[in-house]
Amino acid sequence: MRRAAKRDGNHGEIVAAFRGLGCTVFETDRVGEGFPDLVVGCMGINHLVEVKNPGTRYGRKGLNGGQSAFNAEWRGGKVQIVVGPMEAAAVVFNWRRRASEPRGGTT
Repeated sequence: MRRAAKRDGNHGEIVAAFRGLGCTVFETDRVGEGFPDLVVGCMGINHLVEVKNPGTRYGRKGLNGGQSAFNAEWRGGKVQIVVGPMEAAAVVFNWRRRASEPRGGTT
């Protein structure tokens, strides 16, 4: 039987930061199998976010084996690793900037 996943200490403040920026957040940290901690909806696009806490030895180590394997095999958008509210804000800013850029291609 799989033991319950433990949330990073900064998990709640990162979720609050995303929500405060107008995003929707579904917490998936208990899914396991290397799946990221959050699915964040922003401007009609779903983003996968892994929360890491650099204040702990485990968090400073980066992705664990399951998370690394998931990232290597995932064919969707890049999984964002976020360590705090300021980084969450920067990620949302970049998502919004990219969403507002004109698309190249057909003329």
